Amino acid sequence: MKKQVLSLIVLALLIVFACKETATSEQTDSADTADTTKATDEKEAPDYAKFEKYAATLSAWIQAHCDEDLEAMSAMVSDTIKWSPAHYNGNQWLGKEDFMAALKGYHDNYDNIKYVSGITLPNDTAGGVYAGNVYPKETANSNANTLRNYGTWSATHIESGKDIGVKWFGIAGFNDDGKIAMWTEYWDVHGLAAQIAED
Repeated sequence: MKKQVLSLIVLALLIVFACKETATSEQTDSADTADTTKATDEKEAPDYAKFEKYAATLSAWIQAHCDEDLEAMSAMVSDTIKWSPAHYNGNQWLGKEDFMAALKGYHDNYDNIKYVSGITLPNDTAGGVYAGNVYPKETANSNANTLRNYGTWSATHIESGKDIGVKWFGIAGFNDDGKIAMWTEYWDVHGLAAQIAED
């Protein structure tokens, strides 16, 4: 009987101390999370005005592309832009001369260039311009200097007269002067050729 009572007392003490340790650990974790969140919030408050400014520049650049206005497009692009084209080139960054030449190539070969901003969903088109990120937690930020843009381009191929289209994702980075200083894009380059070649 003594052994049973002693065993119950030991078990009760273990439970009490284990629960106390868990509560202390949870309080510490909660305090750490609150401190981290507070530090992150204080360090990186979203700059909505900067985002809107850069989004307006991006929208104006896209409209200039639709208008085939290379001069206006060039004025919005830094002379030191780093451009990564959609086609694979070993991930080599190119400069403004190559970027503008590629855009001129589109203007020389396509008419009626149009752009619809947004992500195509089953019953809707969601917003097309975003900046910053929440996930993953380790790299979360509210940086408005780099914008992600999603949308659909369409045009008429001049030589064949065929209408073409392509879903597009582009990332534009802005410098302190508000010009596009980095541009990388992802879309199916060969899909255009396939659409033009279709009977």
